[in-house]
Amino acid sequence: MLMENKPLVPDDFIRVHEEPLYVKTIESNEYECLSIKGLIQYEEQEYERIITTHKAIIDEEGNLLSVVGQGYNTVWNGDIIPDYEKAIYASDLDTTGMTREIQQSHGGARTVVTYTFPAHKIKVKDGDDINLSISVLNSYDGSWKFMSLVGALRLACLNKLVIGSWFSSFYGKHTRSLDTDIAIEKLRHSLDVYMENAELWKQYPTTAVSQLQAHNVFLNLAGESKVLLELLQTTHALYVEEVGSNLWALFNTLTDWSSHAKFKNKSNIASTIITREQKVRKVLPMLEDIRLAA
Repeated sequence: MLMENKPLVPDDFIRVHEEPLYVKTIESNEYECLSIKGLIQYEEQEYERIITTHKAIIDEEGNLLSVVGQGYNTVWNGDIIPDYEKAIYASDLDTTGMTREIQQSHGGARTVVTYTFPAHKIKVKDGDDINLSISVLNSYDGSWKFMSLVGALRLACLNKLVIGSWFSSFYGKHTRSLDTDIAIEKLRHSLDVYMENAELWKQYPTTAVSQLQAHNVFLNLAGESKVLLELLQTTHALYVEEVGSNLWALFNTLTDWSSHAKFKNKSNIASTIITREQKVRKVLPMLEDIRLAA
């Protein structure tokens, strides 16, 4: 869902609540039938017993979103994401032309809100621009803490460019509200990290990459999957044809896979992209080694 020209408010998100879980128990009590001497019969009693270790997260339509531990703190999207957006507007980020996309997966249990900032456009090379991108994550199933991730969007192919795992902003699993001052400071740092990475990416088009170097990166990412390895090699050939045998082609091969490769379950695309991006982050040090060795 792309943003309209209005700020987010809590009611833009479906409400959720916690409910107890019960286990149904059936007990059999034996007794002697008076009419038929000596015949033992059984009377069954059915009752429900509350589960003290877990609870359910339910949306306002009665759909089960998840089962979590009793100590899990549910952070409703409406309590925290609109405040994060307010922090964006209060920060030093230039929000001119900013877009917002809200995506959900796993039946609404996971939410990704992606903000793109065209006012923070940077040219990697002639005809190849990127925009600052910040993704905000929250979940009701314990898969994600409330957090933000900084990245970029390559305008030529809409690949989401991934920044290393050393930068992300965690707000803590017990966060129920947002400290705006802290969020603004983290957003300032996000812009700094984006600018620093963009300066590195500007070197990628002129950093040569051999077939062996590319193959080693693909092997590391694909692991045991021969199908994924073949897909990466095929995609890489296309990028080499477009931009040359360089680090920019290799990097975009990885982000093309994380952003666009076929999704088995289309209803969970948002979560799948985040999972793929995490895998890409693990091989980014290999790209940095190639850059430094050039």
